[in-house]
Amino acid sequence: MVYPSTSEAWRRYASTGALDARLLRPPILRAWERAHAQGASPHQLRAEQLSDENLARLLREKSALIQAARPYMRALSRAAGEHRHAAMLGDERALVLDVVGDDASIRGPESVPGPGALLSEAVSGANGIGTPLAEGTYSELIGPEHFISGFHPFTCQGVPLIGPESQVVGVLSISMRSPTAATRLRDILVCAGHGIEAELLRVQLEEDIRQVLEATPGDDTALENLRQDLMQLHATARLRLQGAAALLGHYRDENALRLLQVAQSTAREFQLRARMFQELAGSELGAARAVELHEQVRQLLALLSTESRIRAVDVFSEHLTPCTVEADPRRLARQLLSRLLHAFELAEGGGSVRVRLLPVGGAGRVTISAQPAPGRPREPVSFTLELPLRGALT
Repeated sequence: MVYPSTSEAWRRYASTGALDARLLRPPILRAWERAHAQGASPHQLRAEQLSDENLARLLREKSALIQAARPYMRALSRAAGEHRHAAMLGDERALVLDVVGDDASIRGPESVPGPGALLSEAVSGANGIGTPLAEGTYSELIGPEHFISGFHPFTCQGVPLIGPESQVVGVLSISMRSPTAATRLRDILVCAGHGIEAELLRVQLEEDIRQVLEATPGDDTALENLRQDLMQLHATARLRLQGAAALLGHYRDENALRLLQVAQSTAREFQLRARMFQELAGSELGAARAVELHEQVRQLLALLSTESRIRAVDVFSEHLTPCTVEADPRRLARQLLSRLLHAFELAEGGGSVRVRLLPVGGAGRVTISAQPAPGRPREPVSFTLELPLRGALT
């Protein structure tokens, strides 16, 4: 809910240039202070616009981000239903790249800013594109909380988008005429943001695996199987989000909210597994650093969950004691993968694999034990990997 004093705060600032901290929510006050310091004008009616030539260049440069975001923007638009709305995508400089919404919001006399609009706080003040980038987190602006009067009819929410290299690559926003309708879209906006980030990561992973296979031709069956599992997990997250969006577009019920929560959880799981896959697929080894060994073991077991089901192997993790070791994460991931896959081969067809992690002396010890299936002419086998604990070498 917007503070009753917000309209008065805007009127006072527009007429005198005075900012009163008592009249604005803290994040809005910070945004107005930044806009004021950078010379933005509250009397601006519309956003400034790139030239046609510069816009065409921008859209070419950002085509991968636009393509990755489009399915999630459509899902966000579907969740808005019949309410006046526009899902908007901006780049890391707050330049609008794409807009999806109802016809009146896109092309009507009071339409939202389109591709090429400059929505940084320095140019357009507090708004649903520039403010999330400046704050570095989810931001919401209702009516006169926007810095310039042309945006006052809208309620805007936005989230920054983080790329595969952990850098800000853009922002996803939704603008609506109804503050009440906007409230129910917050969760799906955040979920769609995670979906776009997962899509960008998927594209990067595809390129990573292509380079690995080209550089080291041969039998990379295990790596390819892991890649396919990841792509299936990504597709599942996307389908769940689209299903939740379709339900939310008509009514907000427990099934829609539950499906949305599952979609977000699946997208996050994909991102965790994808980071582990990057450690496995990368070609360069690095220097030793602090590694949370228990987390790496847990993520690798999650990454191999489909492989264990295919091989009919029961996997048990026991005593995964929190343990920080000194290791090259990529080398360590490959060592663990090799030992786990070997254990799966020995236990295939009804056997079991047990993984235990305990600090022993000055080392973190991972023990992987393979128990063959009953009746198989194989002996139980155990593999042990020890790494120095963080600080043990000093």
